[in-house]
Amino acid sequence: MSLALIEESAREVRRLAIAGSPLAVGDFRLKKLIPPLEQAGAKVPVFAQVAKAIANVINGSETESAANLLSLSALLNAILYTQGQTGTDGAYRELETFPTNCSSTRITARTLKPLIAALTTSGAGRFEIIKEAAERGAFADLRLIQPALTALEDTYPELADLVAEKILPTYGPGLIPLLKQKLDLKGKKGDARRLRALHQLDPAATIELCKTAFEEGSVEPRVAAIACLGQHEDCIPLVLGQADSKNKVVRAAALEALAQHDRPEILKLFTELIKGNVFDLLAQPLRAIRNRQVVNSLLTESQRIFGVLAKGDQEQIPRFWEILDCLQQRKDLETEEFLLNCFNQCDNISNLKAARNSALTGADLAARLASLLYIIGSSRALEAILARRALLPPASFSLVLYSALRTWSPAQVYEEFAPLLQHKKGAGKQKNEILERTVWAACLAGAQGHSGLDDVEAVSILEFKSLQWDSRWIDAAINADRGFIVCCLAREGHPGALDYLLKMLETKSRLQIGLIIEALARCRCPGLTDRFLEIAARKTQGARFVDFDLKLLFQSMRHLPAADLPRLEAFASTLDQKFIDEFLDALEPLRASQPNN
Repeated sequence: MSLALIEESAREVRRLAIAGSPLAVGDFRLKKLIPPLEQAGAKVPVFAQVAKAIANVINGSETESAANLLSLSALLNAILYTQGQTGTDGAYRELETFPTNCSSTRITARTLKPLIAALTTSGAGRFEIIKEAAERGAFADLRLIQPALTALEDTYPELADLVAEKILPTYGPGLIPLLKQKLDLKGKKGDARRLRALHQLDPAATIELCKTAFEEGSVEPRVAAIACLGQHEDCIPLVLGQADSKNKVVRAAALEALAQHDRPEILKLFTELIKGNVFDLLAQPLRAIRNRQVVNSLLTESQRIFGVLAKGDQEQIPRFWEILDCLQQRKDLETEEFLLNCFNQCDNISNLKAARNSALTGADLAARLASLLYIIGSSRALEAILARRALLPPASFSLVLYSALRTWSPAQVYEEFAPLLQHKKGAGKQKNEILERTVWAACLAGAQGHSGLDDVEAVSILEFKSLQWDSRWIDAAINADRGFIVCCLAREGHPGALDYLLKMLETKSRLQIGLIIEALARCRCPGLTDRFLEIAARKTQGARFVDFDLKLLFQSMRHLPAADLPRLEAFASTLDQKFIDEFLDALEPLRASQPNN
């Protein structure tokens, strides 16, 4: 008896057992095996039994899928164990085990695949995938430990830091032996992250290791050791000794660690440094420090420098810029008062030219003051930005627009900014582009998370989620042929928007097709799934790989009617193999929305 069909069936069953039994229902790869098995069953009855068991899995419900898949697996294993060869030669050894905080999860292989790829490969968009997965607890799975450890060496530092600080510590102290295996105190950034993760998992037991790194390690592990030792009161003298290190990186790390403590010798150190010329090293520490004496010293020096600037001394622009760096993220009343006072006098500095050996101008300072006030976000801070919006450069228009969106009525916002839609060049075009990005952030990013937003936009994310737009924006955008804004704002009940979007779909638009499909779905466009399938078939024909536009097109399926899910699944079987996984991954949100899931 030929076992090729049985072995192939067993491979597919194993794949589905890993991916999750609900995915076995309707699986087209398994379905393709039924005809040859039935044909072979005419001579060998057991093949017919396998074909029937596969049909039960394919045609059954998801609630019965686990039992049906188990029965099929048992039948296949019985055939292979009686007719095939099992086992392999090798020596016995004890398996090494590590306790963790993980429990068993029901995460499917299809969900894990993009996470593993994001952790172990290169390319754009990986940070957002990993961050979103960490926030929803997807890393509570043992299969992700090794990929997460690999990511400590990632070339994208923000991603590697996220893994070290937020993901690996969740696995618990059992991870310590794995972290120590590759730790090299004379290594680079990956080893520094390992050391910090070890300290986070077991601070007391890691002190001596940190002291060794502090004394003998290379720069990166030494900086990590300083950050760790700075959390222990008895190690403060060691860290304090590095506050005047000749190595600027080590010195900055020591100052940042010391800023967490409210001790007389540390306060004296910072008060003296504020009077010096090392603000580039003080930015991070002074953003975190809360001691009133140090803050008052900083504000006193800031007021002195601004007074010199207001008299026309443009050479003080770089120093004042460094001071503003130190005030970033501070929202105390005294800081707000200082920033408001400076911004209300920015007429005196906005025309200053750049200092020698610097590209910064007075206009840049005015824009930076407005940015800091916006992050504070109080009503008087936003009103101050709007009152002096004419003084700000076009690049800072986003601050004006965001302040208006958080302060003015929808009608007032429309009347003030809708004329920008007609601008095609110069400063008006730049503001128009900012307006488009803001509409996107409000309508799409607000629903999908922080991906793609800068710090100022992220401050507004909560307001963006509930933001109301004047209904006149859609007609104004159609008249100005601003398809991006129409896609973002289009809603059911606006026939003009529906007609405009359908024309965009039929012509070569500069916009991604996926964005247009999503907008048509919100407008409840009849026959949208037919249009989607027609476009998907055309786009995949002759394509060599899944490019960005095709990926967005696939992702737009989540907005299609759930009743059309069987048609979309059937379409997957017609695709080339290189598109199938991406297509099925994008189909998961629509499948998850089904009532029985």
